[in-house]
Amino acid sequence: MKKILLTFSFLISLLLVQSVKAMTFDEAFAQNDRKPMVILIYAQWADGAQNCMMQYRMAQSELSDKFNFVELDIAKPEAKSFNNRYHIYPKLPYILMFRDNGKVSRYIQRDCASSASCIVSKLKTFIQ
Repeated sequence: MKKILLTFSFLISLLLVQSVKAMTFDEAFAQNDRKPMVILIYAQWADGAQNCMMQYRMAQSELSDKFNFVELDIAKPEAKSFNNRYHIYPKLPYILMFRDNGKVSRYIQRDCASSASCIVSKLKTFIQ
């Protein structure tokens, strides 16, 4: 019974957070609104990727008016230019934050990236 309830709550939370769509890295940098950018760096094969993605999307649903959210699967070909520019750290998943056209950046470690409340807290601190 507990397993069924957990599965059901997971599916409901996925449906709730799927309504806000993350943009691509290039789309986010092309935005004229100058909102800070938050990038979830992941790979489907990485441990904890699905949980981090769900937590990231929950944070996104709360702060989508203050940040441009990007999801980047580093295993995909479109991530090659990003990998060349930022030299992706091998312990996936994690989150990068950029503001002021990339002049200020921060990193959210994997342990925090697995908690929506931790992500939201770090993002709120980042924009202050």
